[in-house]
Amino acid sequence: MGKLFAGLSAVALIAMAAAVGLALDGGREQRPPPAPRVFAFVSRHGGEELARLRRVGALIDVVAPNWYELAPASGLLRAPSGGHRDQLLEIARERRVKVWPAVNARTGGAREWEAPEARARIVASLRAAALAPGASGVTLDMEELQPHQRRAFTALVREAAAALHAADRRLAVYVSRSSEAYDWKAIARHADLLLAAGYNESWAGGTPGPITTPSGFAQVVERSLAAGGRRKAVPLLGAFGYRWPPAGRGELIASDEALALRRQLRATPRRTAGNERFRAGRDTVVYATAAGLRARVREARHAGVRWVGLFSLGREPQHFWDGLDTAR
Repeated sequence: MGKLFAGLSAVALIAMAAAVGLALDGGREQRPPPAPRVFAFVSRHGGEELARLRRVGALIDVVAPNWYELAPASGLLRAPSGGHRDQLLEIARERRVKVWPAVNARTGGAREWEAPEARARIVASLRAAALAPGASGVTLDMEELQPHQRRAFTALVREAAAALHAADRRLAVYVSRSSEAYDWKAIARHADLLLAAGYNESWAGGTPGPITTPSGFAQVVERSLAAGGRRKAVPLLGAFGYRWPPAGRGELIASDEALALRRQLRATPRRTAGNERFRAGRDTVVYATAAGLRARVREARHAGVRWVGLFSLGREPQHFWDGLDTAR
């Protein structure tokens, strides 16, 4: 054995040790980074998503069902209705999954919500959603903000977090990968989780391409870690893609639906870095694969995050979960 290694340089020995997962201090095996917790949006409501939660709920820590619409100017909430809410709560209780319902707000760039009294109404609505039966927190997804609203949104997050923490509830906040309206570091200072979109590098209004690339996702992971640290940063995986016509805007297509369409058409895909691209008639479809989503989980884990997020449960191919190592 000594003769075998005698001619190798120190650099080569280090590389070999890293390849087999051994430390050089006595050959002890290095421990892999801890498996991440999972935060999953539930943006569609129906039997398929509920069945997926029942099947994989034991791997998930928090779900954010898409239940509430918020009118930013008035602070009024449109509450959920129908039987799916009760079914989701029952499954979450059985699988011991926390429920932090999503509160969605589209501002359209308006400024009425910025005033202190308007923010107070929004905070009251967030508190009501977090205190609803079965909930232990709330998820704020406020979009169409303008860069000049950056400080006002941070103030809203600070006030909402204070109100929720006083009621023993938690707050997760979604931030876009590209908008300057979100002060990631300031938001993470107050919120419990910073949900950072790791997708839409290509989008419906652009040219066909992958929604997530390894380098683009790595940038989101690095930025979210710098802002929120290991315990608050939640890079979000996008289990979807788009179907673009020859001209005009593309339409979102779930990864599981894109996979089924590709198989139905017997189309030959072009695979690149966790995405598949194929033709459906004259349309171009590009979507994130299960293998690509799993690769992004591994990359986030080795970067040091303690959470990963999924947008959204039921859109991912079912085999994404097979053998997936999570904190639970």
